[in-house]
Amino acid sequence: MRLWMDPSPLRDRGFRAVFVGRTIAVFGLGFVLVAVPLQVYTLTGSTAGVAAVTATVGIAAFAGTLAGGVLADRHDRRVVIVAARAAAGLGYAGLTVNAFAPDPAMWAIYTCGVVDGVAGGISSTALMAATPNLVPREKLAAAGALMQLMVTIGTVAAPALGGLLVATAGFGGNYAVCTATAVVTVGSLLRLPALPAGGTGRSGPRLVAAGFAFAVRDRHVGPVLAVGIVGMVTAGWTVLLPEFTTAVLGGGPGVVGLLYAAPAAGAMLGSLTSGWTGAVVRLGPVLLLTTLLACVGLAAAGATTSALVTGLALAAFGFGRAVCDVVRYTAVLESTPDALRGRVSAVWSAQLVVSAAVGAGVAGAVAGLLPVRWAVTGYGLVALAVLLLVAVVVPPVRALRRTAAGGVVGD
Repeated sequence: MRLWMDPSPLRDRGFRAVFVGRTIAVFGLGFVLVAVPLQVYTLTGSTAGVAAVTATVGIAAFAGTLAGGVLADRHDRRVVIVAARAAAGLGYAGLTVNAFAPDPAMWAIYTCGVVDGVAGGISSTALMAATPNLVPREKLAAAGALMQLMVTIGTVAAPALGGLLVATAGFGGNYAVCTATAVVTVGSLLRLPALPAGGTGRSGPRLVAAGFAFAVRDRHVGPVLAVGIVGMVTAGWTVLLPEFTTAVLGGGPGVVGLLYAAPAAGAMLGSLTSGWTGAVVRLGPVLLLTTLLACVGLAAAGATTSALVTGLALAAFGFGRAVCDVVRYTAVLESTPDALRGRVSAVWSAQLVVSAAVGAGVAGAVAGLLPVRWAVTGYGLVALAVLLLVAVVVPPVRALRRTAAGGVVGD
């Protein structure tokens, strides 16, 4: 059993095109996620305005994931992916033109933000659905680990580079670079082979309903997605960190920044050492144990007054989440028929889209009930309680295992 990540999926031309295109797209998205809130605040001076445009883009992305699932199951996935990334490029171009205008318009920012949100939701869902058509079944875990590593690196590096772009080239320069990344992304994705999906005569809403019904009721996919509820709960940890660092750890902005990066460092290590996940048979215990590590790490991060210990605990939190996500990604794709893969991928993506809102809500509730000294630990314990509830209420998750043929079964 190998320890280190298996890079062999990159030998496949199709997956390599997806990996390169997705990597560039993640950086372009990261640049926009920094520039749009900054520009809105510069134009309006209102935090409420920033929240409004952020929420609007988030809703658009959620709608895009649902639409992407239907489109990926009804049309050639290559066409869907390329068209979505091209549409995102048009949105970036609109932001560029608006930013260079003498009087940038808020309506243009909203419109382009909605276009980019919908396009991003469609493309990410279709890309996930297409992955099993690009790599052998036994390489799905390796492909998932490569994607996880790429997203982790992009999540850390892209915002920093985006802020630097705004500082040196202004909002227009930032958006122009984003537009260029979209052009390169589309060029890479054009190298994909045809990825036809089985057509259906049913309407869009009925297709969405059928996909959700399968995801919830299937004895294998349902339990895997149930574990994702814990990930949704823990997604709001960043809400608690600034006050905890200042009041308990006695640290300033520099310490806050390092602690924000700690889970990403752990996630990178988790992805790099996930070579064994492709051969693991007992998926259920692995899912539960890696999620347990994440919950314990989060709780431990708040049980100390040492910034070093908090950082190490947050790194363990990131490590557990990353490995769990690789295993969940693989199990979902292995267990879902190709005809439903787009819509089930949409359910997966929808979980990710709403995670930040759900996690922030839970974190805010915990912060309102507990003193800052114990808020982070309390938050981790709430996540642990949700994990135990999932393990008890959804017994099939404990019995999930991979078959010799590469599928996933449970009792």
